[in-house]
Amino acid sequence: MKMIESLREWLYEPRVRDVDVDDNALLEIHSGILRKKRLLRSTFETFYRDMIGLCDRLLKVSGTEVELGSGAGFFKSLRPELVTSDIRKGPHIDLALDAQNMSLPDDSVRCIYAINVFHHLPDPDHFFSELCRVLRPGGGCILIEPHGGFGSALLHRHLHSSERFDPDAQSWQTADIGGPLSGANQALAYIVFERDLARFQSRYGEYLEIVHRGYSLNALRYLLSGGLNFRQLFPSAFDPILRGLESVSRPLARYWSFPQVIVIRKR
Repeated sequence: MKMIESLREWLYEPRVRDVDVDDNALLEIHSGILRKKRLLRSTFETFYRDMIGLCDRLLKVSGTEVELGSGAGFFKSLRPELVTSDIRKGPHIDLALDAQNMSLPDDSVRCIYAINVFHHLPDPDHFFSELCRVLRPGGGCILIEPHGGFGSALLHRHLHSSERFDPDAQSWQTADIGGPLSGANQALAYIVFERDLARFQSRYGEYLEIVHRGYSLNALRYLLSGGLNFRQLFPSAFDPILRGLESVSRPLARYWSFPQVIVIRKR
């Protein structure tokens, strides 16, 4: 364990090493890292294009499109009509929004997008209640989250010291959450949508249905780019090669991919 901690400390981007994960200053630091790392931008573009394709294919209604937890991202450059939001203030964020208490009108939203936001929610039941309220019938929510496969579980157990990966947690609620990014259980999507799927359907199946589950094929690029918090391990020039490896490995994605994609639609 000490060796893992030492390795993680060495791999940290120098610009984020001494910054508290809940500090608003991290938004601007992450924005600079994302601008610099072409391989990481490629990873995020895959997230964004996957979500756009799923929205246009599965959510055949009109309405507002909102991204939760926009942070340092650039989704709006690909989807200009998008409303960006975050619980924290930032220069490229349109709206301050709490995912568990959204200041949005009833039946007004076509799609809510959220990349690695769901597992930061202290009580997902409040979030599901808000989805039932703000989504238009036929509208939905697209979540990108860590999944419970071998590679994903192994990585996320050791990736961040400020979060954990605990698939055996009994409750959906996470009492340890102390800010926007700290204290989360990265296994929450696995718990709710796999382990406790029957419970989710019993509570919300009358109003919400899961219409898609899959994987984003960008895990190699994400890992070797170092993400937003770690050093890049491969030159960005390898982007086409890594894309090719991810593509040919698609049939085995459940074993090696870190992110899963879940689409929840309002009936």
